[in-house]
Amino acid sequence: MVRAIIVVLLFLFPHVTAAQISVGGALPDLPLESMQGGSALTTHALTGAQGTVFIFWSNDCNWTSQYEERVEAMASTGVAVVLVNSNDPEVFPKESEAGKQYNLTYVRDPQAGLARALGAERTPHVFAFDDTNELVYVGGIDDAPADPQVAQAHWLRDVVQQLAGGQEVNISSTKPFGCRIKLP
Repeated sequence: MVRAIIVVLLFLFPHVTAAQISVGGALPDLPLESMQGGSALTTHALTGAQGTVFIFWSNDCNWTSQYEERVEAMASTGVAVVLVNSNDPEVFPKESEAGKQYNLTYVRDPQAGLARALGAERTPHVFAFDDTNELVYVGGIDDAPADPQVAQAHWLRDVVQQLAGGQEVNISSTKPFGCRIKLP
């Protein structure tokens, strides 16, 4: 009975994803495309020597626009930070645009393969991997999207600093919040 209800819910709400890998799991090597020109990339080609952070992003989400400056500030940490747009560009044309010019790598996730593999549900939704491509953190950026001055918990900033310093990450997950990813 419970299994039947779950199947019905997944049929009615196909945009809902379930986490596919958990903390400690390996980064899958999946195809991506540059938002600047469409050149082919892979997740493994984008990894950094000290770690890699994939942040699921949107061109049309109030939550991501509120986090732009905080996320861009992490570009010079030595940890690769990659913005990933998995939204359906056929249904939501604004998502197919290169959008704002970031000082970070911004990629399209064709057919939302990476979003599905990782279980990404929101923009922003963070997945941080260490230097061995092991998932060490899943969750949000911080606890104050509207105003960085009132943030008390700086989850992503702390994770990036720990990865950059070669330290063990001391928090493995938080609850992400933001716009739902509109999967193709």
